[in-house]
Amino acid sequence: MQQYVPVVGKTGKPLMPTTNKKANKLIARGKGVRRFDRGLFYIQLTDRVDGHLQPIAVGVDPGSKKEGFTVKSSSHTYLNIQADAVTWVKDAEKTSTQMRRTRRSRKTPYRKCRSNRNQGQMRLPPSTRARWGWKLRICQWLARRFPITTFIVEDIAAETRPGKRRWNRSFSPLEVGKTWFEAELVKIASICTRPGYDTKLIRDQ
Repeated sequence: MQQYVPVVGKTGKPLMPTTNKKANKLIARGKGVRRFDRGLFYIQLTDRVDGHLQPIAVGVDPGSKKEGFTVKSSSHTYLNIQADAVTWVKDAEKTSTQMRRTRRSRKTPYRKCRSNRNQGQMRLPPSTRARWGWKLRICQWLARRFPITTFIVEDIAAETRPGKRRWNRSFSPLEVGKTWFEAELVKIASICTRPGYDTKLIRDQ
């Protein structure tokens, strides 16, 4: 059961969340209507389009198996989400490549090889694009229902090699995916990155 209910104005603008009790009163008085968005219950006001807003942050905790998202203000935690990370794309692409090569050896219809289509630009592998795209879609979904002012992302880093510009730019899908994700996320709200050891200390406290 949701302790806090997201609220949107008459035109769909995200407003400050409210408690279940207040949400039920608004619905009973005809000032709000029930809505659902991918399993998330929220209400849409019928009598106003705007309201007083407070800063709300979304914490993003990337992981290899699980993803963590928290919607929070200075005084309340509105929503906690744990989602499964996308891990199946790499195997699916490998199977697809094997099947395509098999069709070529049998002289059956197949698409032409496009191995050089990404030459001269930063390549985003399909598995990396799917993994970070999943995080981005969750953040976009939250931004539709909460007035988010900033995203706080736990920073992750991969090994780099001094003086090896080409290696540092493209060797790590982790770094390439993180760069793409942050470039897209900043279009929604500002971003603040925090190192992993910093967030661990806060959790311990």
